[in-house]
Amino acid sequence: MGWLKERSPENYDLGPNLRQEFFTDTVPNLETMTHDLKNNRGEPVFWLIAEDLFHLSVTCNWRFTNLNKAFQNVVGSTSRSLFIYSDVGGSSVVGNQVTDLLREVNYRRTGDGSHYFEPLHVQYIPLRKAQLDIIETQVSETTGELTEFGEGNTILTLHFKRA
Repeated sequence: MGWLKERSPENYDLGPNLRQEFFTDTVPNLETMTHDLKNNRGEPVFWLIAEDLFHLSVTCNWRFTNLNKAFQNVVGSTSRSLFIYSDVGGSSVVGNQVTDLLREVNYRRTGDGSHYFEPLHVQYIPLRKAQLDIIETQVSETTGELTEFGEGNTILTLHFKRA
C-alpha cells in the first residue's frame, strides 16, 4: 500500500502514501508526553512495527493517501471501454479499418450489480436497409473479444428516427 519503505530488515521509514501531521507547526517532544509506544531501546516513538502489527500513535494525525490507486493495483481498474457493434447502420472508418461500430461506452464497474448508460449526445447514423427484420448487435472489449456479462439481463436499446 506504500505506507512503509523497508530500509533494511526490521528497519522501516514512512512511505509515500502515509503522512504524519502534527496538531501544531512544531514537532512535539515525545519525552514530555504521555505515550505508550516505545521502540526496542525503550524510547518513545510515533509509530512502530511489533509482532507483525503496525502501531500508530494518537499524538498526531495520520493521512493515508492514494488508497484508490493501491486498490486499483490489486483489483484492476474499475472502468473500461466497451464497443457496441451492429449491422443496422452503415459502416464507418475507425482507425485503418471499416467496421460496424455504433458507439464506444465507458463502463464503470460499481458494487451494486447493475449499470445504466445513456449517451449525452444522441447520434443518428443512416440505416443500411430500408426494412429491418433482424438486427444483430455485439458488445466487445478493446481487445476485440466479446464481453462476458454476469448473471441477469443485458439490455441494449437502439433509438430510430424517421428522416
